[in-house]
Amino acid sequence: MTTFNWGFVGAGMIAKKALYPAISRSNVGEIHAVASRDADRAMTISPKGLIYTDYDQLFADPAVDGVYISLPNAFHLPVAIRAMKAGKHVLCEKPLGMNAAEVKEAIAVSEAMGVLFVEASWNRWHPRTQRIQEIVQSGELGAIKRIRAAFTYDGLDGGNIRLDPTIGGGILYDLGPYSTVAPLWLMDFPEVSNLSVQSVKHSGGVDETTRVNYTLGNTVCETVASCNIPETSWLIVDGEKGSAKMLGDNVFNSRHAGSLLEVEVGGVKRVEEFGPVDPYQIMADNFARKAMGGSDWVMPLTESVRFAELFDAAFAQIKM
Repeated sequence: MTTFNWGFVGAGMIAKKALYPAISRSNVGEIHAVASRDADRAMTISPKGLIYTDYDQLFADPAVDGVYISLPNAFHLPVAIRAMKAGKHVLCEKPLGMNAAEVKEAIAVSEAMGVLFVEASWNRWHPRTQRIQEIVQSGELGAIKRIRAAFTYDGLDGGNIRLDPTIGGGILYDLGPYSTVAPLWLMDFPEVSNLSVQSVKHSGGVDETTRVNYTLGNTVCETVASCNIPETSWLIVDGEKGSAKMLGDNVFNSRHAGSLLEVEVGGVKRVEEFGPVDPYQIMADNFARKAMGGSDWVMPLTESVRFAELFDAAFAQIKM
């Protein structure tokens, strides 16, 4: 079996705690090399001990099939474009760009180069996430009247990069790709209307609590993302015939733990159980197989564009 050789760009927390262990357990891919300005940190996630302190050296390595980018948000687009122009497939942390125009620019490069380009919204690969989407779109709940989604945490210190406006900080870019956009993919991307945004800003200038409400056809959507509210999450869908709920502390970040989906239709309630999985590994392996010519599911770029357009519209209200 052919092995997909990964190159990591960045050796921060997500790379070390999520993708490194996921790929280490994989029988599809392996980490060939790591590029980072911090050579010591790069060495801790490079099983072969191969590191580069220049990203372009990694992109020039003929043994690298594709790269995973986990840099601060503002660097995603330019680095992804450099990698794709070097002929590498790219799995890039969310968001792909700082606005929809940037995302479309990168997509054009991926199409011109004939390489795979995917946003690493890892929760979308979780079987429970895909199951609630299947239930909603099957019509089992009837016409969907209301969707509520939340993902919050607190306790960031002032020096955290998520609070730095110069590198794409802010909660909408951090947790928005989970809770804020959930109604879009649940409802298969109808047009957004009646957008209303309420945002509390951090002293550094970025948004730290952002409520984005909107309508999708006849469905009212209420979402919140925050880094100054105690940790919580939920995804609740109410239809004319019933409801589906993902509750608890792992709605958007279930990993290595069992999870539940509560469905009630016509007064009859059932609970669907999902065993422990690692969505990061499912995502990485699907990406690798897709890049090698397989038919495995990866999140379409058309969805990334729609997410970026929603964020653009929300930021336009935040900055008014």
